[in-house]
Amino acid sequence: MSLASAPPKKSLVARNWRENKIAYIMLLPSLFAFAVLVLFPLVSTILGAFARTDAVGRAVEFGTLDNFRDLLADGYLSGVLRQTLLFTFGTVIITLALSFPLALVLNQRFLGVTLARALVLLPWAAPLAISSMTWRWMFHDKLGALNYVLHLSGLTQQNIVWLSDATLAFCCVMFVEVWSSIPFMTITLLAGLQAIPPHIYDAAKMDGASTWREFLDMTLPQMRGVFVIVVLLSVIWAFRSFTVIWTITQGNPFYRTDISVTYLYKLAFRNLSFGQGYGLAFATFVFLLMFSVIYTRFLRAGSAQEGR
Repeated sequence: MSLASAPPKKSLVARNWRENKIAYIMLLPSLFAFAVLVLFPLVSTILGAFARTDAVGRAVEFGTLDNFRDLLADGYLSGVLRQTLLFTFGTVIITLALSFPLALVLNQRFLGVTLARALVLLPWAAPLAISSMTWRWMFHDKLGALNYVLHLSGLTQQNIVWLSDATLAFCCVMFVEVWSSIPFMTITLLAGLQAIPPHIYDAAKMDGASTWREFLDMTLPQMRGVFVIVVLLSVIWAFRSFTVIWTITQGNPFYRTDISVTYLYKLAFRNLSFGQGYGLAFATFVFLLMFSVIYTRFLRAGSAQEGR
């Protein structure tokens, strides 16, 4: 068909609308929710990062970098950023190191495997705020169950101030983050393991491959795509893990357990420095976006080289 006889774009759009009108109408609530809950806060954050704000956080003057200059002059920010990176990548690495062996075990057939899979999901099923509050009481130096068990077993004679010591408190929030993240990662990895075609293992056994060679040459390559998704999502979720830290320590003692998301909350709603809070939120968004792009491209390049 020649260009002269091609139907105009308006008629194509009208015909497409007539044929798929119900589908477009059904999409409208989702599009509205996406615009209100995602686009509007994102645009507001970007505008607020490059604007001066009043006492209630409204932008009054655009086109300034003062918020970022104030952040660079903040004496606590460098420590908070180090803690953010340590908390994020430390918890993700530990969670992956614990979840993958657990998924391998749950992928086997044994008596009670269904019950074991259900028990793994329990920490994920409970509301995170309630779980964090429970752990906060368990870490209490005088009334907590952890010190009681340590006394009962004879391992310690004095109460350990878990949440007053900076190092111990940071380890505690990392522990709770790992504990709450294991169920999702384990179940996702288990789904990936169960999606591997069983015939490749049968062929390997016929060729005399050992269990270790099967794991290295078949299981790990087949799980690459699942690892990419799980690690990327876990990094994003750990980077913005507000509930665990705020419920257990609120960033104390002396900002030593703060990460970027809790610190920007303090900047905005405790210090009323809304501009700096916007600036740190925007910087966090940019970092996570860059990390996601670089991480996925790096792994794609590695997969392409292995396929050659």
